[in-house]
Amino acid sequence: MNTRRLTSPRLLLRALLLETGAEFLKSWRMPSFSLPSLIFPVAFYAVFGIVLGDRLGGEGAAAYYLATFGVFAAIGPSLFGFGSGIAVERDQGWLDLKRLAPVPVALFLLARLAMALLFTLIILALLYALAAGAGGVTLAPAGWLRLAAVHLLTTLPFALFGLALGLHVRGQAAAGVANLFFMGFSLLGGLWIPIGVFPEILRDFALVLPSYHLGALALMAVGIAEGGVGNVLGHVAAVLAFTLLAALLAARGWRRAFVP
Repeated sequence: MNTRRLTSPRLLLRALLLETGAEFLKSWRMPSFSLPSLIFPVAFYAVFGIVLGDRLGGEGAAAYYLATFGVFAAIGPSLFGFGSGIAVERDQGWLDLKRLAPVPVALFLLARLAMALLFTLIILALLYALAAGAGGVTLAPAGWLRLAAVHLLTTLPFALFGLALGLHVRGQAAAGVANLFFMGFSLLGGLWIPIGVFPEILRDFALVLPSYHLGALALMAVGIAEGGVGNVLGHVAAVLAFTLLAALLAARGWRRAFVP
């Protein structure tokens, strides 16, 4: 194939769109991935934020759990799409074949990230509609945009962490390990239960988890958590530190898996 064609931005963009569509269809047709990703966040929000909202958190429970369950919703497609998906493809040799394709390997990773974003968008649309319709959540347009930005940006650090996981763990164990981290980040990060009810040792542990800091940023976006510029920058710095760590682990795993 002509090398010039491989570097054409138009052809690379077309390849990215085609690969993204293929990744989305593949994931959509996998009930073990698509159903939990779509149903669990919406069902949990309906129970915690709407049905039991008044008992658990009072008047603002619907908005509170919308913020935190939106983060929970974004973690799933990113962590499982990269974690178990990459591990299985690595064991089956598909990653080796993709590395031989006449396009940059980064294109395949970007396509998988785009797939996670598309799934997250679908879940968020369902959550936001449920929150506004049944939960009575009302936000200014700027508030909805800030909240969506936090939720969508959640995909990046957890996609990198999932990639690192998929490159270090064997395919048969990857799904279980990814689920362990998924539950740990969600529960211990205060996405299901506010960390104020945790024992002190668990409250301190939550402060090192990116899910806690992303949840705090989402709560600020809906006006529940108060915080000045310093608080926002502190949460952002914690998320960036985790993102950098995940990127370093992913790079190490890539070298270990593919570089002689």
